[in-house]
Amino acid sequence: MFLDKDVKAIFTVQGGEMVNGVLPFINFENIKNNPKIFCGMSDITVLLCAINKMTGLITFHCNDYINYGKEEITEYDKNEIIDKLFNGNNKIIPYDNRKFINFNKRIIRGKSYGTNAKDLLKLLGTPYMPDLSNAILFFEGYKTDIVQWNTLLEQYNQIRVLKNAVVFGYIYKLQLEDNKYNIESELMKIKKDIPIVKTNEFGHEHPNSIIPIGADIEINLDHKSINIVSKYLK
Repeated sequence: MFLDKDVKAIFTVQGGEMVNGVLPFINFENIKNNPKIFCGMSDITVLLCAINKMTGLITFHCNDYINYGKEEITEYDKNEIIDKLFNGNNKIIPYDNRKFINFNKRIIRGKSYGTNAKDLLKLLGTPYMPDLSNAILFFEGYKTDIVQWNTLLEQYNQIRVLKNAVVFGYIYKLQLEDNKYNIESELMKIKKDIPIVKTNEFGHEHPNSIIPIGADIEINLDHKSINIVSKYLK
């Protein structure tokens, strides 16, 4: 699809747990020489981040293609396609209220990586893992319980990438339990002073903003905004 000049964008249909097994067979040079929009979510986090690391191409977290055309697909999702991929809008549009925690600075900048917290760690120790030292980490998860989330967050802390900011999206299953567990509080038990944004703008079984992966991002506390600084469409 990258080599096909008639293909302008590639949407993955759905995730796949063993996607990291595909990585050794990808010709990243072909992708680098034929850049185009590449979208996906969940397990596809592995491809989104690996492609960015190996080629420099900004990729996109986006709702699974299998969801488009279903009756339950939202206007938010439809508008995101037009807003980001046709118009190149630099704003990550709020889905509802955002919560900002531990912001000592009015503005935080960094590169966006994520969004599935479990799948990003599949790249750890491989040449496909992006540099997360100045990352704004966008995290969501699917059918994960609070023990698994604490394990994931502790691992991110131990590899020393919880430095800049974390943006939590819709946490499937935890939020189905009437917010019995507060993901922001759980992170602060591990890293008490890290800036956190809690949103419902991306995640499983939920509307999804299109979020560029590997782009320069700015979080502005005064405007309660998350903006894309990079020019992400070629």
